[in-house]
Amino acid sequence: MATARNFDFEEFLNEFAADEDSDFEFEGFDLDDITVSRPTENFENFIDADNWVAGDREPPSLDYTKTPGLKQAVHNKDSPREYFELFFNDNDFEFLAQQTNLYAQQFLRSAQLKPCSRFHKWHETNRSEMKQFISLLMLMGLVHQLDIKEYWTTDPLTTTPFFPSVMPRDRFLSLMTFLHLNDNSEFVPRGEEGYDPLFKLGPLFQKILDRFDTVYQPHQNLCIDEGMVPWRGNLHFRVYSPDKPDKYGLKAYILCDAENGYCMKMKLYTGKPSVPPSDKGATYDLVMSLLRNHYACGHILYCDNYYSSPQLFMDLWCLGVGATGTVRPNRRGIPQEIKEVSKLCSTSHCSILLSYFIHLENRGEVKVLSNGPLSVTKYQDAKPVYLISTVEKSTLVTTGKRNHRNEEVVKPLVVHRYNSNMGAVDRLDMVVSASKLPVKTLKWWKKVFFHILTLIVSNAYVLYKDNCEDQTPLNHRLFRRRLIHELLSNSGEFHTKVTGRPAAGKSLERLSGRHFLRKIVATKTVCRLCIVCSKACRQAEGRKRPGRQISYECGQCNVALCIEPCFEIYHTKQDYVLAYKRLLTQPTEE
Repeated sequence: MATARNFDFEEFLNEFAADEDSDFEFEGFDLDDITVSRPTENFENFIDADNWVAGDREPPSLDYTKTPGLKQAVHNKDSPREYFELFFNDNDFEFLAQQTNLYAQQFLRSAQLKPCSRFHKWHETNRSEMKQFISLLMLMGLVHQLDIKEYWTTDPLTTTPFFPSVMPRDRFLSLMTFLHLNDNSEFVPRGEEGYDPLFKLGPLFQKILDRFDTVYQPHQNLCIDEGMVPWRGNLHFRVYSPDKPDKYGLKAYILCDAENGYCMKMKLYTGKPSVPPSDKGATYDLVMSLLRNHYACGHILYCDNYYSSPQLFMDLWCLGVGATGTVRPNRRGIPQEIKEVSKLCSTSHCSILLSYFIHLENRGEVKVLSNGPLSVTKYQDAKPVYLISTVEKSTLVTTGKRNHRNEEVVKPLVVHRYNSNMGAVDRLDMVVSASKLPVKTLKWWKKVFFHILTLIVSNAYVLYKDNCEDQTPLNHRLFRRRLIHELLSNSGEFHTKVTGRPAAGKSLERLSGRHFLRKIVATKTVCRLCIVCSKACRQAEGRKRPGRQISYECGQCNVALCIEPCFEIYHTKQDYVLAYKRLLTQPTEE
């Protein structure tokens, strides 16, 4: 242990007070500064460091001047589609169809397709079919399968006959391939002037985000936090967040209504911006950007220590917005005397140090410093917790909970209000993750688009619960189910030719009923491949189109069949391919 003779107290103070994570370089202070009650740093255009006083203050009242609720009229308040179309309407479906058709034309002109490619059957889509396509995507969030092709399987154990009744599998996969939100011919590569990292999302992405903010007036309490759009592919602005359930993906800064989890705004992180931030920092600019159009209304913002700073909270107060949040003790403007002492010793110099810094010994202790409307609270929990606020006091209140000794949990009011209002973004992430679309894709922007669709459904459900006239509103799952029904019913008369294998229910009808052979009616070809022996030979010999050309078919099943033995096998055996193979391997009688 160092003695008083060889202990360099001036060096210790400079090392202790130097904040590596702070926004400025701390120059240290002299021993003479210990005798004063406040540090003597000079904050130009900042909070006056000499105005910090011990004790709480009575915060000025902040009245909310707006009426929360829906800003636009809804004809049928019990219809989920009415709320969905506030954010995604028929014009958006039309735009989606146009961009998909444009990309399909560009692809087919430049691609070298194989003879068996399903893209040879491509034909232009329209608004009605895109509405069916989006409906099936949302339905996949309700009906889970391990692979997208399993939704069209004919296996009676896992069949979902509704999907093939709406759209053939190959058509759905073609729409998924050609789905596009912007014209590729206008894309500016990365590194060139005019590059936009969110170009692939097109103008529709920003239109939807703008509607989030314009169709609804939130309650007084708002919160800002980070969300994640899961993505593990290569992308230069993909991030790693170890504290999130989805650790890899695109980070999104989200402004939510703290009362119901309604998403007001979302801003994707796209890496280092080309325009440098202001002198007050990038997080300051981010919060100001998210709160634009919500000044001077009496809102109260809740945020964590990533965003909180005395400068931000004081500027928001001048703009008519209160704020409460945890704060890092090394933020510029936090008084030095409220920070925690990490090293203690018995020297006389350290006793002077302890008299200068506020040190809390027991759990539950609270110390407060105030500066005008701003207060800094140091609360001793499992470790020291620092909060700043312009609207809350630090008086002790009961939280309504009990600890393991059945005692009422008592916390400062600022801590209790922060815990009550800070979880809206996490609740939103939970709702989105429970209803996310299980569609794998190699395009990051498609993942973002699918994420936006789930946000639309979540916001529509919040509006439905607040405005529906039913005595008992639907839960979220039933709301999504009714929404899909209404979208499909509203999709219009758009029918595609059903191709591929028949559905499982129809495939089992061949084992019962009355079936008769008939000659194939001459259209383009008189003969067709037998469905039984052609499949069996293809699996056995590996050739593309083996089997016999037959001029007979079953009039009821509409499939070509050999008179002997395929007609009997097809109508008596469930696995007719396996039955035909066994027949071929049986020894013949001599």
